[in-house]
Amino acid sequence: MPASSDLTAWSTIATVALGSSVVGTMVGKVLDRSNSRTDAVRSGYADAAKALNAWGQFPLRIRRRVDDEPATLARLEALGAEIQESLAYATAWVAADSVELGHVFNHLVQSLRAEVTVHARQAWAAGPVTTGGAMNIAGQPRANEEPSGVPPAEWVAVQLFASVIHYRVGWRRYMWSRPLLRRRLGRLSIPELVEEAFKSRSARLLHQAVPDSSDPDLAS
Repeated sequence: MPASSDLTAWSTIATVALGSSVVGTMVGKVLDRSNSRTDAVRSGYADAAKALNAWGQFPLRIRRRVDDEPATLARLEALGAEIQESLAYATAWVAADSVELGHVFNHLVQSLRAEVTVHARQAWAAGPVTTGGAMNIAGQPRANEEPSGVPPAEWVAVQLFASVIHYRVGWRRYMWSRPLLRRRLGRLSIPELVEEAFKSRSARLLHQAVPDSSDPDLAS
């Protein structure tokens, strides 16, 4: 028959093993939940950037229509309504996740909406595209226009927003408290950069640089 000390030792080992198993299971669940949360947040911000980009590109979709048939017009109208719905949802989602990034996103949406309204009106007034050359994304060259390769301002709005998403993903969302994030975003001056980008060439070309990706605060 086992000695009392042996029974005590086995009891201790069993307790530790059971406790380790329970703790391991709990840690695993916490990590899985954390990973799921990170994936959900990343997807939410990716959808917001996608909606911003889609709205900025909408006038180009109008301009590239090949006819003015009722079916084509209805399709473009439905697309515009779908994009605006996605943009409204994204605005609310970003604001719910982060008040600070919500202010930035809302400013980008307002700036982009004003420009899209102007360009969409011009695109509707233009006739349908009937040649391959008219599909050129850069359009017809204009006098004194900056060299090609400079990103359109609406693309810059998306780039600037994408450059700050990482503050709300993974461990950074816990490190960057609201006051710190507010100060950081204030230093980046994203609304001012976007306004400057939209001022020149009627929102077609950028005259301000995107924040330097070598900045350690912006490193992924």
